[in-house]
Amino acid sequence: MQRVRDHLRARNGAALPGRLQALLEDLSARGTRADRLVVRSAGRIVFLPTAEIDWIEAADNYVRLHAGRQVHVMRETMQALEQTLDAERFVRIHRSSIVNLDRVREVQPWFHGEYVLILQDGTKLTTGRAYRARLDGLVRRASPGAGEAGPATRDEGDRIEL
Repeated sequence: MQRVRDHLRARNGAALPGRLQALLEDLSARGTRADRLVVRSAGRIVFLPTAEIDWIEAADNYVRLHAGRQVHVMRETMQALEQTLDAERFVRIHRSSIVNLDRVREVQPWFHGEYVLILQDGTKLTTGRAYRARLDGLVRRASPGAGEAGPATRDEGDRIEL
């Protein structure tokens, strides 16, 4: 967006016309977060609402979208997909996993600063240490008054209900 603004300013030598400026601001405010993904599956095109996705796993240059009992395969990298999804709803917990926070039922401390996330359907996902800060932020937001000591000092048997 900024490149478009700069280009038009340089070309016109003045501020952008009012309607064009308003349009650019509206597009910026909307952001680029997807409400649904387009997935080609079995010779058809499926529009999958992101709210239905439980978790996502990497498979080379593909991703597997787990939505209920269905698994959809999409040609996309984790990094590109992570940037498309709503950061308030989806968190990358491992280099090969992104989870929908609305589907997390429980977070259990694991070994060496890692966690195990248990989803509503019973699926267990292990976090990576490199993504610990993101999950610590999630835990702090989900459990106000959990203590300033943070998850690092919790007993291994403690569970955090979300």
